[in-house]
Amino acid sequence: MSWLGKLFGSKPEQPELAPAGPLGLRLKGAVGVESLPFRVAGDRLVFVAPEGNQLIEAWGEVELGGGSRLHRYYLTDDAFVQVSTTAGQVDDVKLFVFHETRNPPNQAAFNDWVKRGSLIGAPQLELGGQQYDRVWGDMGTPGWAPPVVFDEKVYNKDFREPDYDLTHYAMLYQRQVPGLDRYEYVLVSAEDYGPDEYCITFSVGVDVSQADLTIT
Repeated sequence: MSWLGKLFGSKPEQPELAPAGPLGLRLKGAVGVESLPFRVAGDRLVFVAPEGNQLIEAWGEVELGGGSRLHRYYLTDDAFVQVSTTAGQVDDVKLFVFHETRNPPNQAAFNDWVKRGSLIGAPQLELGGQQYDRVWGDMGTPGWAPPVVFDEKVYNKDFREPDYDLTHYAMLYQRQVPGLDRYEYVLVSAEDYGPDEYCITFSVGVDVSQADLTIT
C-alpha cells in the first residue's frame, strides 16, 4: 500500500477471480441444479440431485492426451460436475453425487481393488438394488477389463497452484432407466493420494445439459 493509501485508507485488494472454464464454470463460483426432473423420476433413479445453489469448492483437472481433458467442479453437497472437452470444445457433461466411500487400511488392501478380477473392471456392477453394465473396455465382453488410470490435479485455495494431486484407477458403468429417456451411471474409482492414503469412491451420475444448470 502507498504512503497516501496508509494516510487516507484504501479498499482492501479483492482476490483475483479464477478464469472461467467450460460452460462458464469456475473455482469459487456457484452452480444451481434444476432438480425437478430427478424428483419426478422418484425411486426409478438411485441418483439424488443436490438442492439449491452449490458453491464450487474445488476444481479438478485431468489431462487425457490428444487435446482431451476432464474438468471436475466439486460442489458443496458431495457432488461434482464433470465436463469432458476436446480441443476446448465440450463433448459431454455429467453430474455425479458421491454415494459411498471405503478406506483401504494399507497398500495391499488397496491393490486388491485394482488387480485382475477385482470389482473395478467387472462386466457388471450392482449398486442401490440396480445392475449397471461396464462402459469402458470391451463393453459386453464377459471378462474383466483393467481400470482406466489417470492423474488429477485439484485446486482449492488458488487456481494457479494445485493443492494436491492423486491417481485414479476408475471404471464407468451405466444402465438404461426404465420409463425414462436417460442413462444412470456409476463411476467407481480407487484413488491413490500418496504414501498410505487411499480411498474407493462410488459416485452415481446422470447426463445434464447447460439448461439443467444455473452457473454464476
